[in-house]
Formats: sequence, structure tokens, C-alpha cells
Amino acid sequence: MKIEKVIKVNHEIDVVLQIMSDPTFIIPRLFPSISEIKANGDEFYFKGKIGFLSYEGKGRVFVGVEGVRIVYETDKGSGIVLLQRFDDNSIKITLQHENDFYGNLGRLAVNSNLNKLEKNINEDIRLERIKRKI
Repeated sequence: MKIEKVIKVNHEIDVVLQIMSDPTFIIPRLFPSISEIKANGDEFYFKGKIGFLSYEGKGRVFVGVEGVRIVYETDKGSGIVLLQRFDDNSIKITLQHENDFYGNLGRLAVNSNLNKLEKNINEDIRLERIKRKI
């Protein structure tokens, strides 16, 4: 399964990518019904639920010049989330999940989360900038 979305932002792209590289910020906004997330440096662990199916996973965040790569592994398959600079005021989010069965089960929930993220991104980033004093 592969999902892509371009989201326009009103903040500097470097600041947006810096905030989005924090798994405690981005993972609950991407994946359905995250009930727990813990981060230790660039590694993270999470638990969630898709409908009646519980899942848990772990992952790692890689920050580069072009953007952020989040590699994760769950008990329902593994995948990659890419957060890339699209242009001066947009980011491109690409989510690839290797297990098509579970990926397709979560597609609707992930698409819904991406639509919420698009709607709330500027306010969420503004609040995070205040919280982190960026």
C-alpha cells in the first residue's frame, strides 16, 4: 500500500520538518488510534488499534538534507514514511506499508488522519513552536 499527500504550510519548511521529525508529534497524527508512544532519541515504540485489531511497533527516524525518513516495523507489517520538502511552502508525505492486507485495512484511517493533519497542520505547528520555543 502506498499513500501520498502534499500539504501546504504557512511556516518555514525547515521548522516544519524539524517538528515532524519527532515521532511523538507525527506518529499519532498519521497512524490510527495510537494509544501509547515512547521515544528515546531517534528510536520509538508505539501501540494502536485499527477497528478490532490491536497493533504495536517500533521504528527509527532518519533526518537528512532532503527530508525525514521514518522506518517502522509492526506485528502487522513494516513500512516507511517519507516527509519531503515539496516546494517553498509544501511538504509531501509518502507512506508505504509492505503488508497489503493490513495496509488496506488501515488505508481509510490513514487517509482520514492525513486529511485532519492537512486541516490542522498550521495550528499544530504554531502550538509546537510555542511549546518548543522555536
